[in-house]
Amino acid sequence: MSDNKPVVFQSIQQPTVVDQIIDIIKDALIRGELSPGQKLPSEQELARQLGVGRSAVREALKVLQAIGVVESRRGSGTYIVDAPSGRLLNPLAFAIMLGTDVSSELIELRVMIEIGYCELAASQATDDDWELIESAAKAMENGAKDKLGHEKLAHLDLAFHYAILDATHNPLVQKIGRTVEELFFSSIRDTFRESANVNQAIQAHREIINALRSQDLTSIRTAIVNSLNNTPWKDEVKTLRRIHLNGN
Repeated sequence: MSDNKPVVFQSIQQPTVVDQIIDIIKDALIRGELSPGQKLPSEQELARQLGVGRSAVREALKVLQAIGVVESRRGSGTYIVDAPSGRLLNPLAFAIMLGTDVSSELIELRVMIEIGYCELAASQATDDDWELIESAAKAMENGAKDKLGHEKLAHLDLAFHYAILDATHNPLVQKIGRTVEELFFSSIRDTFRESANVNQAIQAHREIINALRSQDLTSIRTAIVNSLNNTPWKDEVKTLRRIHLNGN
C-alpha cells in the first residue's frame, strides 16, 4: 500500500533581476557587443530595453562600478572601463577567502599559479627585471639581519614575488598572481615569528632565482615546491610534489 505522505519540493532559486542585468552586460562584453570605453545607454533607456525598473538598473550599475567593470563620468554618463583594474579581482579574492582557509585547494592554486608565472618570468625578464628581483631578495636578507618585525618581513617576502610577477610583463598574470600571493600574507606573517622560517624563506628565494636564471622548467618547479617544504602546509606539499615533479 502506498504512503499518502505528501511530497515536499524545494523551491527553485531564481536569480534576482539585478543579477540578470549584470549577466546580460557580461554576455554583451563576451560577445563583443560592448567594448572598453563604450558608453552605456542611460538608466531610463536600459530599463526600457530590458523591461525592468530603473531601481534594478541603478543597483546593477552600482555593483558593476564597485568591481571595476563600469565607471560613471560626471555629466556624461556610464561607460565600460577602458582597461581592467585590480578591483576586478576583488570578488575572486573575497570568494576564495570566504570559501576556504589556507587549505589544500588554496595551496594547489598557489603552486599552479606560481609555477606558471615563474616560468613566464624566466623567459621574459630583462636586465632591469633581474636587478629588481635581486634587489627584492637582498632587501629581505638585510631585513632579517636588521631583525625587522615579522610584519615587515612578510611585506618584503611579498615584494620578492611581486618583482617576479612584474618580470612577466603580462598585466593579467600580474593581477592574478598578486591576488593569490596576498591570500597567504597573514599565514606567512605568522610563520615569520620564528627566525628559522625567515631564513628558510630567504634560502628558498635564492633557489628560485637560480632556477629562473637557468630557464630550466624542472628546476623552476622543484624550487617552487621546495619553497613550501618547511611551512605549515608541508603535508599538502607532499601531494603536490608527486603531481608536479613525479608526474603522477
